[in-house]
Amino acid sequence: MSTRCTRMVICAALCFAIVASSGAGARAQDSHYWNLHYGTRGELVSGVMVGSALDLSSSYYNPGAFARTEKPSVLLTGSVFALQKVTLVSADTSQESPAATNNGPSPSMVAGLLPMKWFGGRMGYSFLTRQQLDFRLVVRNGVFVGNSQPIDSLSIGGEAMFDQRLREYWGGVTWSKNLSDRYSAGTTVYGVRRSQRTRLQGLVQAFGADGYGASGTTVKELDYRAIRVLAKFGLLADFGRTIVGISFTTPGLHLFGSGTAEDVSSITGDVDFDGIPDGAAIISFAQDQDAEYHSPASVALGLSRELGATTLHVTTEYFGVVDPYTVLASPAPVTGPGVTGIAVDYDNAAKSVWNAGVGVEHRFSDKGTGYAAFVTDRSSARPVEGISVVVSDWNIYHVSGGAALEFGTTELTLGMAFAWGSNTIQPTVPPTGDLPPNLVPAEARYSRMKFIIGIAL
Repeated sequence: MSTRCTRMVICAALCFAIVASSGAGARAQDSHYWNLHYGTRGELVSGVMVGSALDLSSSYYNPGAFARTEKPSVLLTGSVFALQKVTLVSADTSQESPAATNNGPSPSMVAGLLPMKWFGGRMGYSFLTRQQLDFRLVVRNGVFVGNSQPIDSLSIGGEAMFDQRLREYWGGVTWSKNLSDRYSAGTTVYGVRRSQRTRLQGLVQAFGADGYGASGTTVKELDYRAIRVLAKFGLLADFGRTIVGISFTTPGLHLFGSGTAEDVSSITGDVDFDGIPDGAAIISFAQDQDAEYHSPASVALGLSRELGATTLHVTTEYFGVVDPYTVLASPAPVTGPGVTGIAVDYDNAAKSVWNAGVGVEHRFSDKGTGYAAFVTDRSSARPVEGISVVVSDWNIYHVSGGAALEFGTTELTLGMAFAWGSNTIQPTVPPTGDLPPNLVPAEARYSRMKFIIGIAL
């Protein structure tokens, strides 16, 4: 068999292993902090609300504003429908770009008042979804390699599957008090449950003349749950036409967690054509192991300024570093005939990021108000020594807009929001390899469209 065909088989296998192991097929927004927004108005201004006191979503954005929220008896209600899409763009523009789509209700928030007062302050509760990802992408590409000699003809198949499900829920109790006519302070204590299941899979099969056959499989799967607690502290200063707010979020304090992980790599057949079978397997399996997840401290500063019928909202937030740590570690490996056991750590870390956004609120009449906003949402992804639990490493940008209309005591909110981001994928293959163009991922693109409908009674 020709050297070209030999390299083709090896590189095709490498390509699918790369796609599966890197998660390049479906990167989503699990390393972002400003990904989701809360409250109907909060959706319209993309969460630029640390220096505002618009509704009960302040229990999350700035607990110091909770004591001054407008219409405090209103329970936040709203429907947000989201359409998300991840596209894997090939280096060969003539090839179809596989895509994964997900649509349905977007995570939201429920908040309200509690029928008690402690130390003269207002009490409330809130329940919200901080992360929610559901993606499944399967890339199937076949390659036929042939020349004038039948022995040099090969049929090469493949399949690179990525399957991700992530949920993080926050439930908390808020206390907030007006310290004076100008100042108010508050805090929200949250309990957090995070669960993540990720399966990355690569499969390659090659068939040739004289009964030749070879295959390679790469499977990585992680499934864990972790519980932690954290708190938000907020202060609001109302100077009339100008309102300034500051909030601080503590690092997450891990309580307990558990999970399962599997890492399998195998080769079957004579892949180097020397007449000797190259069958081998590398396996790591961990079941009911301790698992944990850390989140960073952050500080946010917000300001709102009335300029006639227009109010300008500005917020910026700095998120600190999370040092490398192990989310889940496999136990000591067991090695047997033909099988090499390895100990694998699933690790995480986060770099510091700074996000900023601006929103505009314009009151057209006593019954109608328009909103528009733009915010940055930078990725905190950071390289680790083990296998990373993060599958996103790009920056996302959000734009939003809409209107709130009043009908007696009822307020109807309508709007739209769009988010986008992309990154370049750099597969690492031997410099002498002949990687089939239709197997080379060059760029992953993310987009999300949201439709917002809210009713406040």
